[in-house]
Amino acid sequence: MRRQLLGLMFGARSKLDKGLDAFERREWKKSRKLLEDALQAEPRPSGFYHLGVLYWRGLGGAVDKAAAADCFERGAEFGHPGAQTAYGIALRSGVGVTKNNEEARNQFRSAAGAGDREAMVQLATMSEPEDARRWLMRASELGYAPAMMHLSDFLMQRDPVEALSWLYAAVTLSADDASRKRAGALAAEMSAAEIEQAQKYGREYAREIRDKTQGRK
Repeated sequence: MRRQLLGLMFGARSKLDKGLDAFERREWKKSRKLLEDALQAEPRPSGFYHLGVLYWRGLGGAVDKAAAADCFERGAEFGHPGAQTAYGIALRSGVGVTKNNEEARNQFRSAAGAGDREAMVQLATMSEPEDARRWLMRASELGYAPAMMHLSDFLMQRDPVEALSWLYAAVTLSADDASRKRAGALAAEMSAAEIEQAQKYGREYAREIRDKTQGRK
């Protein structure tokens, strides 16, 4: 929508912008064709990232992991956080590109430094416990439900109430179904007093996160 408004204000939108608009509308085939054509003349990082997603997931055409990884790499070279994370995932898995955990970690660090929450989760899963907790906490405090689930798993043995609190926070913020199911299973093993305490903490965490993230916008 923002790109459309800018186009009306400053003239016709480029083919690349039209491709990104089509991506937002989930018109995968149209987006894929427009981005493929546009990037030859207008190499922009957001274009490489979104085309990479289309190739990686097989949206609008055949799956092409190698082409996706190449797009992510090119977007990452521009410093696009989403492309850096996606390229890191490809490097870590060895899908579409030669496996390279150290370079994957470098990509995740760069993306996490720019605030990419999935990059923080990826770094956590590659880190020692204390660093893992720090990355998961940072992503959780940015309201990322998958990070909250990982943080809950991390805390389960040492503090089950705190673990359940983060699941409740995830449900409050995002209505995440996986977090809701996990919370139900964990709560079944806890006392009413523990559940009540976890719900209280979860509401507090959710409120703090909402205030913080809204304040950043």
